Amino acid sequence: MKYVWIGLAILVVILLIIYFIRRKRAIRKVRSTCVTEKLCRVNSILEPFGFAFDLGDGIVISRNDGWQRDLGYTDLYDIKAPFLNMVMDAEPIYFDYCGKHYRLELWKGQYGITTGAEMGLYIKDESSPFSRKYYRSARDDERIKMGFILFKECKLFSRCHISWWLTGFDVGVFSRPKDLGMKIFVELFDEEMTASFVNGLLCAGYDPNDIEVDCNCVYFCFGKPKNFKLNHWFKIVKFIVQIFNRINCSLYMFFTRMFNKSLDKIAYITYMFPHLSKFIIRLCIPRRKHKKCRKNHKK
Repeated sequence: MKYVWIGLAILVVILLIIYFIRRKRAIRKVRSTCVTEKLCRVNSILEPFGFAFDLGDGIVISRNDGWQRDLGYTDLYDIKAPFLNMVMDAEPIYFDYCGKHYRLELWKGQYGITTGAEMGLYIKDESSPFSRKYYRSARDDERIKMGFILFKECKLFSRCHISWWLTGFDVGVFSRPKDLGMKIFVELFDEEMTASFVNGLLCAGYDPNDIEVDCNCVYFCFGKPKNFKLNHWFKIVKFIVQIFNRINCSLYMFFTRMFNKSLDKIAYITYMFPHLSKFIIRLCIPRRKHKKCRKNHKK
């Protein structure tokens, strides 16, 4: 029996030696690699997920051509979110324009080891053959200019773009959804669309005094959800998920403690575990989509 323990001890020592050698090489690689090369490496890992790294704010953002656009939106995505380590507040704003039913969805909360926020514009045509609960993603000519500032005591980051899905995720930061707030900006097409959107805000429970309108631009804040509380029956699940999210955030920050910038932290992980990164992509992304992303990337 003692030989088994001796063998295990030797194996542990060998693994530790390999780990520290790889760790030293990965640290040296990150410090000696230029920002452009690190950014390309990180983006090559994030692209199959439909995301990219924003060097300006040091956050992960969604790509406009991400494969998520083909999925549209249904409440089922948010209902099942806690089982994918996502604990967030959601708020839908419904309004009609030009014979179409619009849904502007707002999210903020904890996405695994990231604190993040999202804005998504989804549309349902009156003649749509799909379920009443399904919304397609806005097409290019239906996108609007929108933006938000995510804050927790102070500003975390901001996003603004003409898009159908605007996101931002701060890696390694842990937050409770109720501690986060969003300052929202939306620019609509014309007065008719603006009036319909403002009416949608009022129907959702927003106070008229909390809504600011300037021409076709609308400003308001999203804190506590007004009347849309998905997953409220999953409180125990969300509580447990948040415990793991907090632990994982701490482990991530400890493991990457030798670097201050988020890009360096993520690049360090890709250099440390290059094969693991590829395995995660193959495991999490539909095979068809993964091949499509690789093909487009090569072009």
